[in-house]
Amino acid sequence: MEEGNYLKNIKKGIKVGIITKAGKKALGIVDEIAVKKDFHPEGITVLLKSGEIGRVKKIFSFKPESEILNLVKKGESYQREFKSEALWSLNYKDQDIDKSKSPDLRTYRQKTSKVIIAKSIAALLNSEGGNLVIGVREKKNEKNEFELAGIHPDLEKLKALEKDSTNDGYKRMIIDDIIRSYFPQKIYNMLNEYLTMKFEEIEGRLLLNIKIKPSKTRIFLNLAGRKIFMIRTETETRQIVDEELVDYCMRRFLS
Repeated sequence: MEEGNYLKNIKKGIKVGIITKAGKKALGIVDEIAVKKDFHPEGITVLLKSGEIGRVKKIFSFKPESEILNLVKKGESYQREFKSEALWSLNYKDQDIDKSKSPDLRTYRQKTSKVIIAKSIAALLNSEGGNLVIGVREKKNEKNEFELAGIHPDLEKLKALEKDSTNDGYKRMIIDDIIRSYFPQKIYNMLNEYLTMKFEEIEGRLLLNIKIKPSKTRIFLNLAGRKIFMIRTETETRQIVDEELVDYCMRRFLS
């Protein structure tokens, strides 16, 4: 029997060849597994990311495709943004902040890095959704390339503060210190409808991929007593105000 006849060999993200019901051959990445039976003599039925459905006839890779690697290879875009850390500003001293030329750092101080993550999430919610990957930094070259850095510096900071430095603890930090602190209550109450968080370890580096769905309503951040509205334009996250804000909301939102 072929490997594709056994459910244990089929996983989301692997590359397979299938035969559709119409007898067409197709090659692609498994998006969903359509059956629960451990074995089928004609092959396990799957849904490919391309949308085609068929029975697996050949497995080309037993290792699931890395979603984060694919995102990083494509670079930043209207629906992709990368951040190296979420807690880099925690250890800044007040005297260093006072000397800084960064408006964000002078305004939000040690909370700046969390605020920046909040702005990125809000921008994608208010635009067309997408992915925010934490643990990716820009290379120091002129090609706008990125490299995997991992979130281990953030985990070390949590550990130093005697907080939960596991994956679950990091996820809880994102939810409690960022989502709950800066977003409208409805985002926290219905979190799974807006975003999902998935960790992936690549070459010994742990990264977090936050998948964000576009919001059907306007999302304002509560920052330092002000309501802030963020959007995503090309590869930039930015705030809009006044007439630009009114015009954008009239075009983007139904209500």
